[in-house]
Amino acid sequence: MANFESLINQEIQANPNGLLIVDENLNPKTVQAASGWQALTNRFDQQQALCAQGWQCSLSDFEWPTDLTTDLILYRISKEKAVVNHLINLAAEQLKSGARLILLGDKSEGIKSYAKNGQKCLNGDRSEVKLGGDSWRVELTVGQATGTPLDDQDYHQVREVSKVSEYSLLSKPGVYGWKKIDQGSQQLIECLPYILNRQLPIGADRVLDLGCGSGYLTLASCSQASFITATDNNAAAIKATQATLAAANFQAEVCLTNAGEELASEYDLILCNPPFHSGFGIDYDLTDRFSRNAARLLAAEGKACFVVNQHVPLKRIASSYFESVELDQDTGHFSTYLLTKPKR
Repeated sequence: MANFESLINQEIQANPNGLLIVDENLNPKTVQAASGWQALTNRFDQQQALCAQGWQCSLSDFEWPTDLTTDLILYRISKEKAVVNHLINLAAEQLKSGARLILLGDKSEGIKSYAKNGQKCLNGDRSEVKLGGDSWRVELTVGQATGTPLDDQDYHQVREVSKVSEYSLLSKPGVYGWKKIDQGSQQLIECLPYILNRQLPIGADRVLDLGCGSGYLTLASCSQASFITATDNNAAAIKATQATLAAANFQAEVCLTNAGEELASEYDLILCNPPFHSGFGIDYDLTDRFSRNAARLLAAEGKACFVVNQHVPLKRIASSYFESVELDQDTGHFSTYLLTKPKR
């Protein structure tokens, strides 16, 4: 795989202005800011890091930045097809004839298909350069009249994906595993009455859904009497969770944070299914970040309930922050844990 951050820096140096699209699969600390360039991301932590590097950076669910005019978009392709197609469609909507869209990615990630389909959408020229190994640089130009938009699964549309008791779970493209209930999260909900030694739904407790996704853990465990905070790093997830909890008439604070880093309250119960992928790779540092903040935010007598892929070494990681890390169930796919007695 090519060093895409280095390639992005070369493109920025070679062009006086443009828009850099940043998903979770770039290291923004190595991407150099330049006058005339802006960034757009859907990730709270990426925006923080880019701003610290001197970037002017918009944070949204991949909506076009206000008052931006440019003739170049630079984009390291995302993991989800609907996201990539949405951003190619956005380029077709916003760029004028002759403007360029540069895509960077690997053949195994679908870059060749995006090149062909993107050319049909933009209705202009296409050039492809192999960067070495599996990696490619694709440059697309916008034609006089753009073609048919790509299938982005109605990217901005929040829709019902499942029923949870009498409630509707709402989600959208851009949220991890958005078309169905995550198997690990479902396992945690099934185990929760035994872990807590109490029946669901939870009453008037202070509950934190840490990494809320579409809001399933809250919806399946809480009641309208619960004091709920739901947080995620992804703007699409925040939009989905807000819709899910509003439809259920749950009162909740739903907010963007970096694994809960910006929160300060103490919670009686923390529910968490932490991600362990960042873009196309595995990142156990995410598990450490979620564990550390869960310990900081948990009340002294509170309980944190985690579910992780069985290969994630949660006990080793979380033991740095909790006196007690108890394995509840290992199904061979996912493991549920009870974390108590946070170290102060």
